[in-house]
Amino acid sequence: MKTSLRLISCFLVVLPLLTGCWDRQELNQLGIMLGLGIDKEGDKIKVSAQVVVPSEISSKSGGGRGTPVTQYQATADSMLEAIQKLTETSPRRIFMSHVRILVFGEEYAREEGIYDVMEALMREPTVRPDYYVMVARKTQASNVLDLLTPLENIPAEKLFNSLDVSAKIWSPTTTVTGDELMDTMLSPGIQPVITGVEIIGNRSKSGEKSNIESIEVSARLNTTGLSVFKKDKLIGWLTEEESKGFNYVKGNVKTTVGHVDCPKTEGTVTMKTLRTSTDRKVKFTRGEPVMNLKVKNVSSIGSVECKFQIGSMTAIRELEKLSEERLVELMKNSVNSVRRKFHVDIFGFGQEIYQSNPKYFKKVEGNWDQHFEDLEVKYEANSQIRRVGTLDDSFQNELKE
Repeated sequence: MKTSLRLISCFLVVLPLLTGCWDRQELNQLGIMLGLGIDKEGDKIKVSAQVVVPSEISSKSGGGRGTPVTQYQATADSMLEAIQKLTETSPRRIFMSHVRILVFGEEYAREEGIYDVMEALMREPTVRPDYYVMVARKTQASNVLDLLTPLENIPAEKLFNSLDVSAKIWSPTTTVTGDELMDTMLSPGIQPVITGVEIIGNRSKSGEKSNIESIEVSARLNTTGLSVFKKDKLIGWLTEEESKGFNYVKGNVKTTVGHVDCPKTEGTVTMKTLRTSTDRKVKFTRGEPVMNLKVKNVSSIGSVECKFQIGSMTAIRELEKLSEERLVELMKNSVNSVRRKFHVDIFGFGQEIYQSNPKYFKKVEGNWDQHFEDLEVKYEANSQIRRVGTLDDSFQNELKE
């Protein structure tokens, strides 16, 4: 009798753990979405889903006859309603766990704001927040996701990888994930910045397979500049130079390439940044905050396009000084331009002040944008040239007439 009771007790304990695959989802019943586009259509929201075509990317099925992705669109009052509505045209349920890129159309970002969409995605348990966010410049997000690209079969993967690489080796762009963007929108003393993407070339052929069947494609995607937001609405764009300065101020630059004018002669010297870092500190003078920025830059000489002798320490020091002046100029021009054109703190100076002196920031938080315009900012750069390449002096002086 006791043995029977023990067995029954064991079964009662174990049975709740043996629930099986109650929430399983078969792959052949899912449409895996990698790219999500958000556009404005009248007073409603238009959702564009870039979905993988499994038979076209599978080597076993002999794929390659058609396009590797397809796009489904739906319009509704909210994003999640539109995604559910996609099943009117899609034979499979849209699966959102593998979204790699979220693209907002410029019109939607300007007029509607992006907060509602971001909150819905953060609230949805099936969506991972590590996707990159971009803004489609001068076009709709659906057009960006409709463009077939070479090298990467899946356009969403192309956008993700291109932005990831560009942010690491080219300073005018930066990556922003869903959770980072949400954190920025909710944090005091900082406004969001998102990299833009535009279509270059013949847009009418962007969705055709012929776009990737020639060496020179008819249309291509290009990551370009940074978009500036106030709260959750787009208010403008930074130029390439301003975007560079922004990333130096924020400490986002990893490696890049830039140039300085040759001393005492025409031409330029190109330098490759090996590593860089930005030290940001707030000091209070007579009760007012002063923002101190110091960039440390280690670089090598990439090319010398002038008659300048670099085979001496004096010449190296001269180039280092020019590099320091150039870095300070980039940062100062970016900060002053944002103050003049947009009047919002995208650099996070307010955030630094909040962390340094919360009591002071609480007093000025209500009109921080006005205080940002009057904030004193000091710039400093330290540049070191560690390598001159495999040559010392340029051969330009030895060229025959």
